[in-house]
Amino acid sequence: MSVGSRVERSPRTPAEDGGRPFEVVGRGRQLQELMALLGQGAGASSRAVLLSGEPGVGKSALLAEVGRVMSEAGARVLSAVGVPSEAELAYAGLHQLLLPLNDRIERLADPHRGVLRSALGYGGDGVPYGRHVAESVVVLLRRAAAEGLVLVVVDELASFDRASSAVLGVVARRSAGIRVGFLAACRSGAETFFERAGLTECELPPLDPDAAAELLRARFPGLASPARERVLAQARGNPLALVELPAALSGPQHDTSADLPDVLPLSPRLRSRHASRVARLPAASRRLLLLLALDGTGDPGVLRAGSDDPKVLAALSAATPDRLVAFDDTSRRFVFRHPLTRAAVMETSTLTERCQAHRTLAEIRAEAPERRAWHLGRATLVPDERVSALLEEAGQCAARRGDATAAVATFTRAAELSSRAADRARRLVLAAHLAADATGELRTASRLLDRARRAAPELTGSPLAAATAALLLLNGDGDGDLDMAHRLLVDAVETGDDGEDDALREALRMLRLVCWSGGRDDRWTPFRAALDRLKPAAPHLDTARADWLRQSRDVSWDAVRRGRRGGNVRRHIDGLMYLCLENFPAGRWEETGALAAEGLRVCEERRYPFFSWYFEYHRALLAAVQGNFEESRSTADRITQWAVPRGVLTAADFADHARVLTELGAGDYECAYRHAVAITPVGRVASRPPHTLWGCMDLVEAATRTRRSAEARAHVRALQEAGVATRSPRLALLVAGSAALVAPDDGAIVRFEEALAVPGAQDRPFDLARIRLAYGERLRRMRFVTEARAQLEAAGEAFEYLGARPWADRAAGELRATHRSRTGAKHGSVTLTAQEREIAVLAASGLTNKQIGERLHLSPRTVGTHLYQLFPKLGIAKRAALRDALASLPAPRGPR
Repeated sequence: MSVGSRVERSPRTPAEDGGRPFEVVGRGRQLQELMALLGQGAGASSRAVLLSGEPGVGKSALLAEVGRVMSEAGARVLSAVGVPSEAELAYAGLHQLLLPLNDRIERLADPHRGVLRSALGYGGDGVPYGRHVAESVVVLLRRAAAEGLVLVVVDELASFDRASSAVLGVVARRSAGIRVGFLAACRSGAETFFERAGLTECELPPLDPDAAAELLRARFPGLASPARERVLAQARGNPLALVELPAALSGPQHDTSADLPDVLPLSPRLRSRHASRVARLPAASRRLLLLLALDGTGDPGVLRAGSDDPKVLAALSAATPDRLVAFDDTSRRFVFRHPLTRAAVMETSTLTERCQAHRTLAEIRAEAPERRAWHLGRATLVPDERVSALLEEAGQCAARRGDATAAVATFTRAAELSSRAADRARRLVLAAHLAADATGELRTASRLLDRARRAAPELTGSPLAAATAALLLLNGDGDGDLDMAHRLLVDAVETGDDGEDDALREALRMLRLVCWSGGRDDRWTPFRAALDRLKPAAPHLDTARADWLRQSRDVSWDAVRRGRRGGNVRRHIDGLMYLCLENFPAGRWEETGALAAEGLRVCEERRYPFFSWYFEYHRALLAAVQGNFEESRSTADRITQWAVPRGVLTAADFADHARVLTELGAGDYECAYRHAVAITPVGRVASRPPHTLWGCMDLVEAATRTRRSAEARAHVRALQEAGVATRSPRLALLVAGSAALVAPDDGAIVRFEEALAVPGAQDRPFDLARIRLAYGERLRRMRFVTEARAQLEAAGEAFEYLGARPWADRAAGELRATHRSRTGAKHGSVTLTAQEREIAVLAASGLTNKQIGERLHLSPRTVGTHLYQLFPKLGIAKRAALRDALASLPAPRGPR
């Protein structure tokens, strides 16, 4: 495992997991920089480095990692850690550092031996001069370095005694000439006795968001989503905060945002370190810091409004000498210097003080209804319907804004302050639904729904409660119990109040997903009946397609990007599903694989196992077309084994689709035919759902290759009579290709040319190349050898470009049968338009499709289409070959 991806051990934290220390995360770049500065890489500029950073940022962990790496490389590592209680003992730090070299000290000649023995307290004369001690230490280290590199590692430099610090300063400045590396660490801004002149200083920053999330995930894999997000926000990338703050958050009582305190509490170890610094401040400063901590914006206006003292900012400055707060001149905001100071301020306050501060902030934030409601909710300790109603309204605003986490917390607090049981239950259901559908907090949603049932059992069958329960049944509580979810939703929509428009829409949306997943016609009957009855409330629920089938690429990417930043989880998953669906036929297979992997990770991390099968399906498709047949078969089998017992027959259909492609690629056409008719029986297409028609050309090809000509023609006839080609551009191409496959020889050329001319055919390169391959095979059998070669070469180029190895091999075999190998185009005869040449030149220079599009005012998709058409012209299969192909072309003609 690379250093940059290892799990970071917090400073002074005892090793866990049987004594094995945790490893560092996200410090690969800093480690490489330190190794280079210490003379272990190219371009080393110094052998003495001072590492600084805020408390808990991971300086000790990084020093330990450098020492380990250097030790494994053969260096002798001498280390010492400053101890505040020994700061008044002369040479206490030096004694700790040189302890491993005691035997060498005894072998030194006088006066160095005597000087060091006296300085370190081993006997001899009185305490020697510091200059003499420094010279003797340099001699000692030089002799140790004669046998190999020596590295001096000093942590907590500010806690070293004055005498040791002076000696270390000399060692650091003279380290380059004696094969001794010097690495020290201290807190940013800390005063030391150490002379820094001549050292290279490096500031260790907090972890970036990805590394912070990785560290938290590795140390606390079961931490609920709200708690995880709160820890990440409050820790601000500080490793010590990341591993200490979750200590107080174990158990289901912290599953929701509303259950979390305003600021996460400190562990006992952190409390002793940080809270005491706040407790020493004057009462006026503590009050202002509490307002600053609870408001969270750092707005000086809040502090001015929250104090009767006109010199409020001067009072706050009393916190500055202890480095607790600072004023950011750029943002014009106060900020806590360390991420744990805010928690320390909360720790030193009383409940009465916090309630008063919240009331003050509610008055100050009167023009910001959401913030005012939240502060009132925190300041109120008994049921209050007025405050509860304000919180519910604020929760609705947060939900409309897309901040589902805040909405869950706000609805939950509104429920807790509700005076009537029915209102409490209704608000808990609102929170539960958002927790299940948007934030991915399924355990939280289940607990909130249970609380709602206990508060008002009659609300259990409400449309929104049913939609929430159904989602939980599919993903958690019921292990994918589709039948129970269907019954719950049907009962809810049949008895629901027509006035509950939003709730009914959610229930119908969930019922549509359940019906689509079940893959049985009888499941749709109550859905259609409810839709007819509730049409005014649900005008957009008029198709039998899942939500993710109704999206666009831009909308999907927006949902994915928001999801990656902690946005709506279900929309994140839906977006990934749509993008996989669009990318595979479009030939963007590398992106499909990456998105499928992301989908599986999101489903696993956020506990949405019901949707995992779809991403497994795309992995099976990719394995099939790339020739990894066993992998594809095992993945399809895994989908089927999960889906069939749960009645998720649509997933079983998708698994069969992957099997069909696998067997077509492997040449087992009989097996391919059996799987194809399992999805869609021959001739039965009128009532079939859209996804079952994606394999229509597969069925026809398998039928023709197994001499089932009558069945193939019957299926094509059914496709044409049902008007399948009008449903989408992709289906238009597949139906046209199917018609060409069954056409007799005297009409085949016309049919194949019609298929190649279908609008948008170039946007589906794999399907198009398969039609070209079949066309070339037919032309060769009809002895149109030259024409066959053209189609086979184009098909082969496309398959090579896509990475569809089995089909590329088949095209090459057919081409050989025409007594010609595919050796590429004759570049000298190629003619490119001015725009094609310009695009090719830019692509050869390394620009991406997006960058080319921006330069030429084209869409990235248009650029990709041009390049796809260029590759066969130039006789190449990869973008990397563009430069050489262009070099072999004749120079473009100038204007006449």
